[in-house]
Amino acid sequence: MSWTLFFAYAGDALWVVALAIMFAASRQAWRRTEGRARLPFLGGQAARGLALWLLPAASLAASLWLVLQARQAAGDAAMIVFGVRALSASLLTLLHLRWLAAALRP
Repeated sequence: MSWTLFFAYAGDALWVVALAIMFAASRQAWRRTEGRARLPFLGGQAARGLALWLLPAASLAASLWLVLQARQAAGDAAMIVFGVRALSASLLTLLHLRWLAAALRP
């Protein structure tokens, strides 16, 4: 197995875990906020669906774009793309969990 392919698959695995965490947390928050039309979001109020599902959906779109970039990268670029994928997956997951914590406050 080449290093390029290894980095591509490792990045895929990290994104699968990150997206699973984000969507599971949003699903749990969706259940806990039943009956509330608006939730705190970015210093204001937003519709419940937008506040809970915007970042996971945007992260999914970003991950698909990064998959394409990883498949086209070769050599050292494959390692750099892997680093970008690993860092962005973890940071977006942490950001999402922080937003959910703020949205779930009474």
